[in-house]
Amino acid sequence: MGTILEELRFGSLRKSMAGEEKGRSGEGPGKSLKGVYRCRVCGYIFDESLEGKPFSSLDKCPICKQGPGAFQQVR
Repeated sequence: MGTILEELRFGSLRKSMAGEEKGRSGEGPGKSLKGVYRCRVCGYIFDESLEGKPFSSLDKCPICKQGPGAFQQVR
């Protein structure tokens, strides 16, 4: 049984992956969305390729509501 944070995190990943299967990757021509960022407060993972948008579009963490400054690039 997963924690609430795991359910929220992986639930959003499943939604993002479902969108990609329908052909909605969200990537524009010439853009490479490969960055992965982790919130240092709650551990939320923002993966640009799964979200289909750049990290710069994130205004706050969807879990703990911290700003982008609370994130650290993982890869």
